[in-house]
Amino acid sequence: MVDKLQGASASIIGGADGPTAVFIAGKFNPATIVVPIVVAVVVIAAVVLIVKKRKR
Repeated sequence: MVDKLQGASASIIGGADGPTAVFIAGKFNPATIVVPIVVAVVVIAAVVLIVKKRKR
């Protein structure tokens, strides 16, 4: 999500004769990357533990 203090832009370029590309520009906020990674690691760890527990 982008608030009023952050600027962002998204562009889609391409055509019928070539590949399509999506360009996203904006200010980098480490929290926008770190939080989803931490959540993903916790979820994966929970799934692994559940699967190992069921195999016993």
